[in-house]
Amino acid sequence: MKAVLYFLFVLAISDLTAQHSNKIDSLELILSSSVASNERAYVLDELSFEWFAQNLDSSLYYGRAAYKLFHEVDDPKGLSQSATSTAVAFHYLHQWDSAEYYYKEALAIREANNHTPKVASSLNNLGVMYMDKEDYKKATEYYIKAMEVREISNDSMGVAITKSNLGLIFKKQGIYDKALTYYNEAKKDFERFNQLNYLEIALLNLGSIYNTIEEYEKGLQYNRQLSQLATSRLSQRNLAKSHVNLANSHQGLGHLDSSLFYISKALRFFEANDDSVNIAPALLSMSRYLLQNGKYRQAISTSNRLEQINHRLGNREIAIENQLIQAKAYAALNEYKKAYDRLENSYYQKDSFLTQALNKTISDLTFKYETAQKVREISELKISNQTAVIAEQVSANQRNIFILVASIFIIGAALLYLLLRNKSRSNVIVLKSLSEKETLLKEIHHRVKNNLQVISSLLSLQSRFIDDKDAKALVNEGQNRVKSMALIHQKLYQRDNLTGVEALDYIKNLCGTLQSAYGIDADKVSISYEVDNLNLDVDTMIPIGLILNELISNAFKHAFPNGEGKLDIRFQEKANKLVLVVKDNGAGTSNNIEQTDSFGMRMIHSLSRKLEADVNFNFDLGTEASLTISNYKLV
Repeated sequence: MKAVLYFLFVLAISDLTAQHSNKIDSLELILSSSVASNERAYVLDELSFEWFAQNLDSSLYYGRAAYKLFHEVDDPKGLSQSATSTAVAFHYLHQWDSAEYYYKEALAIREANNHTPKVASSLNNLGVMYMDKEDYKKATEYYIKAMEVREISNDSMGVAITKSNLGLIFKKQGIYDKALTYYNEAKKDFERFNQLNYLEIALLNLGSIYNTIEEYEKGLQYNRQLSQLATSRLSQRNLAKSHVNLANSHQGLGHLDSSLFYISKALRFFEANDDSVNIAPALLSMSRYLLQNGKYRQAISTSNRLEQINHRLGNREIAIENQLIQAKAYAALNEYKKAYDRLENSYYQKDSFLTQALNKTISDLTFKYETAQKVREISELKISNQTAVIAEQVSANQRNIFILVASIFIIGAALLYLLLRNKSRSNVIVLKSLSEKETLLKEIHHRVKNNLQVISSLLSLQSRFIDDKDAKALVNEGQNRVKSMALIHQKLYQRDNLTGVEALDYIKNLCGTLQSAYGIDADKVSISYEVDNLNLDVDTMIPIGLILNELISNAFKHAFPNGEGKLDIRFQEKANKLVLVVKDNGAGTSNNIEQTDSFGMRMIHSLSRKLEADVNFNFDLGTEASLTISNYKLV
């Protein structure tokens, strides 16, 4: 069956290519004959259009040739069209300066000749270019200008195009419900006006959004519609884009063979046309497929290639997801340091990406869209909904300004109070320096805790890829050890004492975390605490916390096979030494666990040496582990 599908697909592509080639051959034949210069220029421009779907360099060559000839015969209409063809080729070749020059050249010609519909088209083209460059401010400005021109000329299609542009803005900001609303409205308008080129773009983005929000069946539906439409219209580039979307839909549904089929075809097309803008998302899909298929080294290799291409493109959305794919692949290969680095990079890039101020851009576009809708007497309910969006954003801005002013006032009042209270400037400086250092120390503990939580999340992510129960248990144990250290830093930044940890509070929290991790019923397994009021230095508490984690985990895993029992924890200072005892009344063991070579036991002995502690085990009436610690520090 797969062989038949493959044959049909190749046949369809071959047919598309043949039809384009036949038209190109016919146009080349016209060029070889004696035709007037103005007719020759239009043939060249048509060749630029035909080559665009197959080879961008050829499209650019004929576009520039047409532009030069139209300039010689002084044909403004043809000149603006060939300038646009040339700009589009430069656009897809990612040569932004040249694309901007020719787009603006086409705009200037059309404005000079009062060709209003084409002026709006040129303005929209510039908006799309700046959108691809992620310059949302300029993109918004050109979209608004295009909208104003369309309002003047009562261009109904302009409303639909603006809806599509708004959908793209919301899509890039991650507000998918609004993006879907605008794209679905635009799709209906494009179908009504039979604007199939714009309909392809709407279907492409709808399929992409549904894939992103993991509604893969709907994504498959729209991507198939796009594939059928692009095939019928010989739109090879959009057909290849639909294959990337189809590959992503099949990945989400677990159809990995189908995913590989579509993504391989898309990559061949984009690579043959040196289309780096579209190679990037295609490579991202291929990396994701290789990761799902367990080919982790190949996934990393493909991801590294994508990283090199995207370094030129500067697409941060792709960069973020690519880093996450690398993190998962390295985690699967047990290269956790590299996995952590990639995960951390993705978080930093995501934070940077999400902090861009796009709210004003969206407000402006929404306002323009509402204005156009009012002119066309669209229902009051829709107008009300759009106004509510603006009001909510304005309210949020006003609230933020109020909070900022109030914060400045409070800070100013606090500083004034300190200045008046202290007799000398030196005292003020000392107090301020101390406060800053405390804040900095809290921030350090907070960041350490966050980084440990990232590692914990990474281990949790890794465990999902592991089928072997023993291996999965080891990863989960590692995750619990990381959590025990993260808990220490959390306690430090949450309290005024930044250098010490309250032993009783920490031990109770640790037991609670491990009870949840091992599914221990608190009503059936009771825990008693006999802990002195000890405030321990962080360098002392970390090894003690890790040892406690091992002893308590062992008790929860092995001591209570019937799910019932008692655990006693004692932690006291006696004769200038700390005595830590963890005792359960469980099943016990006949083995001498002190001689075992498990990682947990080796870690206990290693940490005990750092604490200069004696470790003893007793197996009468359960298991009792005791440590007598000589090297410790109280704060």
